[in-house]
Amino acid sequence: MVEQARRRGLDVLQILDTPPEERFDRFTRLARIAFHVPISTITLIDRDRAYFKSCIGLEVVEAPRDATFCARTVLLDQPVIVEDASTDPHYRDLPGVAGEPHIRFYAGFPLHDAHGTAIGTFCLYDRRTRTLSAREFDLMLELSQWVEAELRSSNEMDRAREVQQSLLPSTAPVIEGYDASAVCLAAGAVAGDFFDHQEIDGQHSFTVADVMGKGTGAAILMATARAVVRSENRAFAAGRFGDDADLGTALTEVNTILLADLAASSAFVTGFFGWADPTTGQVRYVDAGHGLTLVVRADGSHEHLATSDLPLGITDEWKWTERQVDLMPGDMLVCFSDGLFDLLGGTPEVLGVIADLAHLHPTPSDLVETVRSMADSAVPLDDVTMLAIRRLPEAG
Repeated sequence: MVEQARRRGLDVLQILDTPPEERFDRFTRLARIAFHVPISTITLIDRDRAYFKSCIGLEVVEAPRDATFCARTVLLDQPVIVEDASTDPHYRDLPGVAGEPHIRFYAGFPLHDAHGTAIGTFCLYDRRTRTLSAREFDLMLELSQWVEAELRSSNEMDRAREVQQSLLPSTAPVIEGYDASAVCLAAGAVAGDFFDHQEIDGQHSFTVADVMGKGTGAAILMATARAVVRSENRAFAAGRFGDDADLGTALTEVNTILLADLAASSAFVTGFFGWADPTTGQVRYVDAGHGLTLVVRADGSHEHLATSDLPLGITDEWKWTERQVDLMPGDMLVCFSDGLFDLLGGTPEVLGVIADLAHLHPTPSDLVETVRSMADSAVPLDDVTMLAIRRLPEAG
């Protein structure tokens, strides 16, 4: 049963046979320095092998399970200190003791999954005999707990990233006479930004929104906001708000639904909520405190779609206003988050810089890939999101 639980724990982590990672190597480097040992490892015990997720001081990726100190440490599920392995009957015949690198001292501390099952070890090795003082023992125990936390949070964040990515459109929308592309790059594991597309009754609905903050909390609110916007878009298209309703009415309803959750989290959402008629190029929109949308004209000029409306989540007394802009053949609408704005300097001149980028890269996919490359090079402190829709020039 214990063996099955350990295997299940490793399967959940999905960390076996993954490339080296700095977030684990920093612990083994620190341990080697702090304890004055030549070798430190983070080892995971697989069915018939020991896999070294991090190994500092020795070039090895895996070893037969029965040929390691760590297998017994996991079995005992308690710290194991071996002062002289050459005289210890449990270890003296191990290949690394009898031969290179001639290990004498070993200190192994079990690592556990979220259910408390020992799945691996955090280890120190030395070629000389020695022991750990009480202070060193406590320090190693604390470091082991940090490694455990990293293992667990790694899996949770990876899963959260996968879920969030699944909520974003995986492909650009296919709109006759138009070209579109978008990207959302999280500053951390998950983002508080999002973009979305919906095709409803021949109309094209699109959204770029930014939840205040970043990280897991913002990502949870992002998923909630996305679901509400999608639902109210369909309600608007179905005429549930009345014959005289416009996008401002729909967004006011979105705010009503989200207000309690946003207020409880001391958060708000800025966003650009567009509704385009592909046959005419008319775009109806509401800008909720976002103010980061440009229409880049085919003649080389650009128009900033400024906002005077509040973000969502501030008050229940505000009524949002629908506005309109026309996309002529060759024009491109570019909407982005403040992560890109800040990445490029955070001044009003940035709007012109982005317009220039759009003129240099008139294909939305090229523009988006340029932004992706810039973000990858600069390591932004905030999420970077961009959506670009271009009305293709008329043939002739």
